[in-house]
Order: sequence, then C-alpha cells, then structure tokens
Amino acid sequence: CVCVFVSTAIYRLTCKLMADTVGWAGLLCAAVLATAGIACGAPASDKKPNIIFILADDLGYNELGYQNETRGLLTPNIDHLAASGVRLKQYYVQPICSPTRSSLMTGRYTVRLGTQSNVIFWDTPWGVALNETFIPQQLKQLGYSTAMFGKWHLGMFKKEYMPSNRGFDHYEGYLQGCGSAYTHISACCSPGSPDHDQNYVCPPPAGKDQRGYDWFVNEDPYFGANHTNSAWRIRDAAINFIQTAPEPFFLYLPFQNIHMPYTADWEFYRRYENRTDLTPGEMTMFAYVSELDDAVGSIIRALKAKDLYNNTVIIFSSDNGAPPAGEDVDHKHGSRPGWIARNYPFRGYKALIWEGGMRVPGFVHSPLLPDAVQNTDTNELYHVSDWWPTIVGLAGGQDVINAQNAGPLPLDGHDIWHSLTTATPSPRTEMLYNINPLCHGGQAGAPKAGIRLGRFKLLSWCYSIAGIDGKTTTGPAPAVNEPTADPQFELGPVLYDLEADPAETINIASQHPDVVAQALARLEYYAEQSVQPQQWTPPYQGPHYECANCPLHPAGKGPAAPWGPWL
Repeated sequence: CVCVFVSTAIYRLTCKLMADTVGWAGLLCAAVLATAGIACGAPASDKKPNIIFILADDLGYNELGYQNETRGLLTPNIDHLAASGVRLKQYYVQPICSPTRSSLMTGRYTVRLGTQSNVIFWDTPWGVALNETFIPQQLKQLGYSTAMFGKWHLGMFKKEYMPSNRGFDHYEGYLQGCGSAYTHISACCSPGSPDHDQNYVCPPPAGKDQRGYDWFVNEDPYFGANHTNSAWRIRDAAINFIQTAPEPFFLYLPFQNIHMPYTADWEFYRRYENRTDLTPGEMTMFAYVSELDDAVGSIIRALKAKDLYNNTVIIFSSDNGAPPAGEDVDHKHGSRPGWIARNYPFRGYKALIWEGGMRVPGFVHSPLLPDAVQNTDTNELYHVSDWWPTIVGLAGGQDVINAQNAGPLPLDGHDIWHSLTTATPSPRTEMLYNINPLCHGGQAGAPKAGIRLGRFKLLSWCYSIAGIDGKTTTGPAPAVNEPTADPQFELGPVLYDLEADPAETINIASQHPDVVAQALARLEYYAEQSVQPQQWTPPYQGPHYECANCPLHPAGKGPAAPWGPWL
C-alpha cells in the first residue's frame, strides 16, 4: 500500500485512483491510514494548492521547443515543465485577446458576454459585466490571496472594472491590448529596431491619437516602469509575490510576449544571430519567445526556493494563434507564408476560427499530478472556459460550481481535473468556436460561426441572429458574392473531420447531412442565448446597454500621459 502526499484538493482523486487500481484493498488501505491519522493523498496540514496561470500572447501552436524541435526555438524552462506535465493537444481558446481572457475569467462562452466580435478598444466605455464573478473573486471567498501581473484587456473605463476591483489583491501591468515593451506606451505598431528597443515610442496614428502611458500598480500609473522590460517587471513582481504572499495563492501572469511591437533583450537576440535561415525579424521573434521562457524559469526557481513548488499547480496557455505580420517577421518559406510555420500544421491564424487561430499550446504541470499522467499527451477536447470550474474545484469550491450550474445560466466550462489526472475522457463533447453575428464587421473574421461535435467541425461563413445587426432571422448565410470566401462555402456551411483532416481542406458536409443538421441545431441553441456584441461606437452594445450614451475616451494628450479610467 503506497500513499502519495498531495494537497487535499487532490485527496479524493488519489483515493479513487487507488480504488480503481487495487479495488477494495486500496480502499481498505486508505481507511486504515486515515484511521491512523495519515490521510491517503493528503498532507499532515490541510493545505489547498497554490495555482499559477501563465498566459502567453499571440503564441502559435508551433512556437515552443517541445512542440517542434526542428524550428530551433530555445525554450528549455517551458519545455521542462511540459515534459513532466500533461500536454494538451486539442486545447482551444478564442481567436483574439479580450474574448479569450473574458472566457477564462468567467467560465463562459463569449456569446454570453459580448466579446464575440471584438477586443475591447482603447477608448470604448465597455467592460465585462460586473455581475460576472471572475476567478480571483471566487478564490478570495475560498481563502486565497490573489495577484495579477501583466496584460488586463477586460475593460477599464471605470475604476470598478480595473483588476484591483475584480478580485486581485495585487496588480501591476498594462490595461490595453498592446504597447511598447520598454516605454509602455499603449499602441500597436512595428518596432523601431529589431532588438533591445528601450526608447521606442509608436508614432502617432493618422486619426485619433490613442497613445498613452500604460503601466499601472493597482489603480495608479507607475512611471518608474519606463525603460524597463515588461517581461522583467512581470517576473520580478511574481517573484516578490511568491516570497511574501500567504498561502494558498492564485497568481495570474498574462505576459506581453509575444504580441507586437516585436522586440527582445539583446541577451536573447544574440542566441539566434548565427541562424542564417532566419531574417532579423524572425531572430527577434524567436528571442521574444526565449525571453518569456527565461522569465518563467526564474519564477519556477523562486517557487522551489520558497519550498512552494510541491504544492503548486501550473497552467500554461496562449491566448490565440499567431497572427500574420510584416515580411521581416513573417516572410515566405517558398510559396508558404510564415504564419503557417507559426501555427503548423493548422490552417488560419489569429482572429479566425480555423484551427490555427484557436488551437494553441497548453499544458498542466505539478508534482501533484499522479505519476501515471506526468509526461503524457492528451487528445481530449478542452476549452479555455474550462479553467474557471477546474481552478475553483481545485480550491475546494465544488459547492460553488454546483450552484452556478443549477442556476439560470450554467457555466459553459467543465471541471477537467479528473480527466487530466486519470487520462479519462473529457466531460466536454462539444465546443462552440464562436458566433460573430456581424457578417461584415468585427475583428473576429470569417468564417463567423463554428461548432465542434466530437471529431466533426462545422463552419458557416456568416451567421445571422434575429435582433442583432438589423437581422430578422437566425441561421447560417452562404458566402455569396464574398470575394475572399473559400469556394466551399458558396453552398452553405462546411463540415470537416478533424481527426482525418486537421488542416481543414476537405468539405464532407454532403456525406454527413445528419451531423450538419445536429451541428446547426446546436449553433441555433447558442445563438438564441447570445447577447449583443460589444462594438467600438455608440451605443456600444445595443440601445439597452447601460452606458449606451457614454462618451468615448477623449483623444490622448501625448504618449507620456496615462490612459486610465475616464468615467
């Protein structure tokens, strides 16, 4: 009889594994040990696990060393975590930044939140509704200390929407979607130089100047961050939190790497400068990834130095697939554009619901994982919304999950911990990719709607929802007179078998009319529950939105002026 000493969050699972493996003898062993005061699978102190969630930005499926050694990406720290963890091979997020983060924090599909069409823009008076309980808010009720260091992008037009008012005891980072890594000016642009770009400020745009200083500590701008690398600031804040925070803790680390503007510290650029097969821009991109890896390694070493590692669960994810970029970063390899290498072997890229835009690298690492699942791949279906119930469940909040699912709006996410730790089927049998009802609008591009049922994936080029965007009916629309559409969509929705055709090249809709009908019925089910999508101009989320008449943030006062809440 062998006892594995893990946190009580894993206790029931460990005893079940023993029972499954050795039958009643295992249960008897557990009972005897428990009677002796030594609980099977539980430490002497009744400790909940610490949880660290690391979120990379714009990291494609093929952009870590463990995913494809032939590319020569140097990510030894992340590779080591993945090598002894459970690697998620069919793990999905949303196609752009705010949608993924909103689904992560709420456990819901974006159609229920209003993030199905766009990211939250700099000057838009909108945020994820305050009646949604974010992960850290729930964990605080379960006795956790909480911190977030990095990118927010979930709304900041009022202070109530800031991270410190949505459950985080400690926050340092930036509120917008992108910015200069060293000067922390909120803007998306090409960098000024390919490496170590400490003084770069994006030039003013042609229209409204939305640049502004974007590095905050809790609710206040912190100018001391200027000319310091965001990756190092996130790393150092995380290490300080680990060294000082009471347990248990939840630490959320949404890094800037590897969102544009592309830049990296010279230390990492130098690692690739002899690669004759790479352009200077690609060297920068690779260095940007290695910079992330180095920060992750430092954080893990801090965990171990504080003797916290053995009771910590580490989750790693990207927020969407890699995007297209300029030729220097995304140059063609023969006739193939560079983003294919970044999201290989999948079709598409960031902002699209093809596999390349939503299937991303992810893994779970922890000494708390049973030996049998460490260093394994899982091909079970998981979605970013699954982390809410999984994390809350790990924290001892099963009653909270049960209450949510018994209410009028059950979670879309599933607690996947049992599936991950026992190598058993996922509780998820279907997954909504998205429904963006703005056929010719929104950043979430065409195809606009998609759903997965088991191995099958159905896509519709456009999808109308009655009452949204002037539409009076709900359902798919064929790609007629759409010059950019794949010809396969001219007759209506298409169907792919992702097991046989993960690159989504062969439409088998005509061969499986029953599957098409079932998938369309499920799309309609979600469409009928969809809320108005958030947009960047008044009334922002339909005429009934509570801030429909609120003003946009006024034009900036230059890149040195902080861009924070204005209402």
